[in-house]
Amino acid sequence: MESGRAPLEKAETALRDARAYYMDRKTDEYTHSLRMGESYVLLADTRGDQLLANRKIATLNTDRANMVAESRRLELSRAEAATATARAQTANAQAATATARAAAAGAQARADQSATVAAAAVADSAAARADQAAAEARTAALRAELAGYEQQKTALGVTLILRDLQFTSGSAVLGAGAQGRLAPLASFLAKQPDARIQIAGHTDSQGSDASNMDLSARRAQSVAAYLNSTGVNLNRINAIGMGESAPTSSNDTAAGRAINRRVEVTILD
Repeated sequence: MESGRAPLEKAETALRDARAYYMDRKTDEYTHSLRMGESYVLLADTRGDQLLANRKIATLNTDRANMVAESRRLELSRAEAATATARAQTANAQAATATARAAAAGAQARADQSATVAAAAVADSAAARADQAAAEARTAALRAELAGYEQQKTALGVTLILRDLQFTSGSAVLGAGAQGRLAPLASFLAKQPDARIQIAGHTDSQGSDASNMDLSARRAQSVAAYLNSTGVNLNRINAIGMGESAPTSSNDTAAGRAINRRVEVTILD
């Protein structure tokens, strides 16, 4: 009995050690202790108490089977955890890829928008230059066609200065020759049906401010009436009186006052 018990006790100790090594994941130590336990069981079997040895062997085999099953469950659990981790990492990588693609798409969209804005700016600049060139060409053509008038470029457009337009003294009645002087302007307006004009009457400083303002306004209206008689719609004409408010020469001399008495016709841009 004693000779059989000692190997069995050693077998139990070896299997306990094997279980501990297994839980600590010490593979080599676990395998060694398990084999030692099996060896001690066989030794006990050859030395004595067969019935006790068989019970111990059955117990040890059950423990061994349980340890193997637990080992498999633990490995399966670890494999499942590793699979879940891998899936989570894959999902994170896919999410990161989707985010990167969205960011790239957004960057491309912004780049496309910037390119569109830049192209529009270039087109606008080209259109502005074309408009400016066209306006300059119109101004040049206008000046060429109306070259018989003194001209000045103003903020409103090209201004024709008619200093020699004759009126009956102290009145707004156009004098002899006034119609001939206005004929080129009437011809131009007939060929330019969209052109609009402003007619401003000016006087010298002789007389009161009120009378000069009234006289200058009536003279501007007389010019408008003549142009209307040639077919220019009054809706295209703005007639105003400036009186003596905008002299271009001194009113102290007869020559200066003659210069200040004028009608200005501006072809509005």
